[in-house]
Amino acid sequence: MLGENLDLPIFSIEKLAIATHNFNIANKLGEGEFGSVYKGKFPDGQEIVVKRLYKSSGQGSEEFKNEVVIISKLQHRNLVKLVGC
Repeated sequence: MLGENLDLPIFSIEKLAIATHNFNIANKLGEGEFGSVYKGKFPDGQEIVVKRLYKSSGQGSEEFKNEVVIISKLQHRNLVKLVGC
């Protein structure tokens, strides 16, 4: 499993929906070719950003895994830290 390979927790869609108020448009930060990005907050107060892929995006599981691996290795002041998938 992807999360295990990178030592990342895997969040359920239900937990992410709660954190983003069911992917509410008011929490939408932007969108791209493959999906939309939302801000959210876990019950413990941790702020998060969630990328939600479009079903029709054409991005398969391998492309998604590659994206997560690349993001997990990047560190830049303008990028948020990857805390899970």
